[in-house]
Amino acid sequence: MNEEPELLVERRGELALLTINRPHRRNALSSTLLVSLAGALEELSSQGGVRCAILKGAGDKAFSAGMDLSALPEGIPEDVQRQIESKGPLQFGLDAIEDCPFPVIAMIRGYCVGAGCETSMACDLRVGAEGCRMGMPPARLGIVYPPEGLHRFVRNLGMPVTKRVFFTARLFDGREALGMGMLDYLVPGEELEEFTEGLAREIAANAPLSVGGHKRVLRIMDKRVALSEEERGEIDAVMGRALASEDAREGLAAFREKRDPVFKGS
Repeated sequence: MNEEPELLVERRGELALLTINRPHRRNALSSTLLVSLAGALEELSSQGGVRCAILKGAGDKAFSAGMDLSALPEGIPEDVQRQIESKGPLQFGLDAIEDCPFPVIAMIRGYCVGAGCETSMACDLRVGAEGCRMGMPPARLGIVYPPEGLHRFVRNLGMPVTKRVFFTARLFDGREALGMGMLDYLVPGEELEEFTEGLAREIAANAPLSVGGHKRVLRIMDKRVALSEEERGEIDAVMGRALASEDAREGLAAFREKRDPVFKGS
């Protein structure tokens, strides 16, 4: 019996629907899925005719509950393998969302947490269902998030809100997320699909060279701030120190045991 693919791709005329299809893992992002996502966006771009895409999670429990640290897939082209190794699978997949020539809308139901939340930030617009929950838990795990991911939040939310998200490590409900700019729209759950597809079709009805051109120009304007070798070394040291700490081990243990962590700052 063949397993279902981790990513489902459906064309609906000028729209494309991309579904993270791992409901048994609350749609956690595997390396395989991220490579598939990048490949699907590249293929849709080369086919032409797609003017907007919607990214969603299968089922009603989660858009994505974070990163699933599984092995890289075998048999992929060497140039793709090199890109994955230089960026990491998450940044490889999310760069593909930002670099594709048409807007991508995140349709969020349930949990949108960790790398799943960053994935939504890579999308051009975010529509949430009432009852969704969004947040970044690194501070509850005792780790420091990579600068590439932090930059996605800063550019979408601004520095003050990014600090609130990462310092508190809270899960924000849909209304809070809307007020903070984590969501662009918040709608009743039963209206989520209809509303999101309507928004996508509104975008698709506009001049594609204009919409695609605006996305590309804004992407160029929003290139990541280049870090000096010294700054990169300092960041790597900060991340490494946190990752090797007793607090990081306590955070992971508390997560597995479903209890509050007790951090000691060491």
